[in-house]
Amino acid sequence: MQKSKYARYELDQSPFYCLKSKAKLAKLLRVSQIKLKLLTNTEHLYIESDIFDPKRGKSRRFEKPRQDLKRVQKRIEELLKRIKVPNYIHAPAKGRSYISNAKAHVNATEVKSLDIEKYFPSTPAKRIDWFFRKQMKCSSDVAYILTKLSTFKDHLPTGSPSSPMLSYFAHIGMWEAINEIVDLANCTLTIYIDDVTISGDHIPSELIWQVRKQFHRYGLRSNKKKEKHYIGKNSYEITGIIATNQGELKIPNRQHLKMHQCRRLLKLDIKFEKGKDILKSLRGLEAQRQQIRKANNDLIEI
Repeated sequence: MQKSKYARYELDQSPFYCLKSKAKLAKLLRVSQIKLKLLTNTEHLYIESDIFDPKRGKSRRFEKPRQDLKRVQKRIEELLKRIKVPNYIHAPAKGRSYISNAKAHVNATEVKSLDIEKYFPSTPAKRIDWFFRKQMKCSSDVAYILTKLSTFKDHLPTGSPSSPMLSYFAHIGMWEAINEIVDLANCTLTIYIDDVTISGDHIPSELIWQVRKQFHRYGLRSNKKKEKHYIGKNSYEITGIIATNQGELKIPNRQHLKMHQCRRLLKLDIKFEKGKDILKSLRGLEAQRQQIRKANNDLIEI
């Protein structure tokens, strides 16, 4: 029987585990050894640009890898995504999403959301090297190559497909420690890349202090401007979804407004190309609403 492409296995079953040969690494990443060597010189393999983020109200640096390097990074991501991750990880994780992340916190009395500031730029290359050498037990030269392929200017690049998975594995000890802290307080933890959400009947202030302490130990810090704290509210927003203490998920009012605006614009006499873009946006919003309806049905069945 052919093994499923999406089969999940433990970390020590990964093809990266105990990898000692550069020739086997090249074969695993589907490139020649010569090409592999060329791609480790990443200094000139990225396009850097500043993109305005309307949600943040400021520009952020975007580091886009060249297409041939991106293909290799995509392969690294594909292999890492096959490794089982804890239930509290909702991104990066196959089969989980921003909706499942919010769903974990319905019916909560108190909710606290933390945001790690500049998560990828704050994840240094040495943490990636540590993961491949110490956790994956690769040889030093193989770990070096994988680190060079995955990092840019000594950190995880913002535009690389492998950065989300590696950000988790680079800090795997931190997330395990945070989960233990939250679990001991009888609270619920979810991680959505750099968004940390904790909920329960009561969240002790000591717990949040301990979580921030773990961030600090790993050279990270929480962006206090983006923190959210809800106590005794009927509803609360988590990763862009409204969760309620009645056990329901909803799309935010701004999404309803966007759908209304899209429908109104489609009735006007607009250029064909612009109309296609608006229709695409509307379909995306409708798909999101359907996903939330399905999640609510699943909650009812439980």
